[in-house]
Amino acid sequence: MMNSFSLFRLISISSILVHLISLSGTIDALALISPPTPISSTLSSKQNLSKTKIPFVVQQLKGQPLKDDADQISSIVISVFFQEEAERLPENRSMGSITKPLILAYLKNLQFGDVRGKKYMLGNGINNSMFVARRVVPVGEGVVGLEDSLTLSELAEQSSVGATKGKIYNKDQLSDSKFGYATGDILGFVDVTEKNFGLPGDNKKSEDESKDNNSSNDDEGGTIISSGESMLVTSNKGRKSLRPVLTNLSVKQEARCSGVGSALVDSCESVVMERSEWSRDYFEMVLEVEEENEAAQRFYEKRSYVAMYSDPSSRRYDTSGLLLNNVRTTKICYRKDLTQKGAQRGMRSGSNDDGPGMFFAKIRQFMGL
Repeated sequence: MMNSFSLFRLISISSILVHLISLSGTIDALALISPPTPISSTLSSKQNLSKTKIPFVVQQLKGQPLKDDADQISSIVISVFFQEEAERLPENRSMGSITKPLILAYLKNLQFGDVRGKKYMLGNGINNSMFVARRVVPVGEGVVGLEDSLTLSELAEQSSVGATKGKIYNKDQLSDSKFGYATGDILGFVDVTEKNFGLPGDNKKSEDESKDNNSSNDDEGGTIISSGESMLVTSNKGRKSLRPVLTNLSVKQEARCSGVGSALVDSCESVVMERSEWSRDYFEMVLEVEEENEAAQRFYEKRSYVAMYSDPSSRRYDTSGLLLNNVRTTKICYRKDLTQKGAQRGMRSGSNDDGPGMFFAKIRQFMGL
């Protein structure tokens, strides 16, 4: 016979299942980097970590990702955003609820569906690219599938676009192998998608039109922080422009300090300027970071991303309670001007047929725009 405690657990689990099934939408995680090694780690462990960088290549996922790849990606994303990252928040520093494993399993299933079906859900008119960093390992004698092993040069040819093309990172950490090399598990993931994303400058025209019509602006309290001034930013309900938006940057904990995050971001920056990859030319990248995630802010600022404004009306998933909640949070919007990078790529290629996009990019660079 079922006791009262067992009955209570059954009712609780049934309630969360009903609640979770009723939720709609997919995880559009912010571009975050999980926090650095815990303070409790010793200096020697950090030094050892820096000496044991993992060899890897960056590869672009074409078409629908394989199930195994999607499963690995989903595990990494959920681990970074809803386990490691959540531990920084005061409400999540306790042991958590008994339903958290079920909540995380649900979120992982959402992420799996998003990775596998994104190309189809976006449609033909929207550009999207996904990248993974894969571990490079030497192949030993007696390994099954030895015929599939490659030389380092052959492996490098399968790598990503732009600066990551033909590059094996941390190659000096690889031991020699007369049987060749192969790619192993996924160490990190990122994707970039063309979206309608508003920045303060986009709303200037709509603000002027509102003044001409003697109508008031619909502000939500965003604060411009790039200039150090405190100013209201109009709601994203105003004018928006199509922009490449970087999301879901996630790196396995064991692969930190190996350059995985930087290589993945560089691939995203390169692909949006690649005419053979994206149907429209872009010379900028935008992303969002939660205000509490100072590690991510430092990561992007070191890579020339500039904070544009903060949005206190944003939302995030909260997994600290009995049920999954969608709560308010403040996100900081970052933007990087890729004009100089695009012009340098054009000059390095030695091509005289850069096209109008690159021509105007060089003009913008010269004029400092």
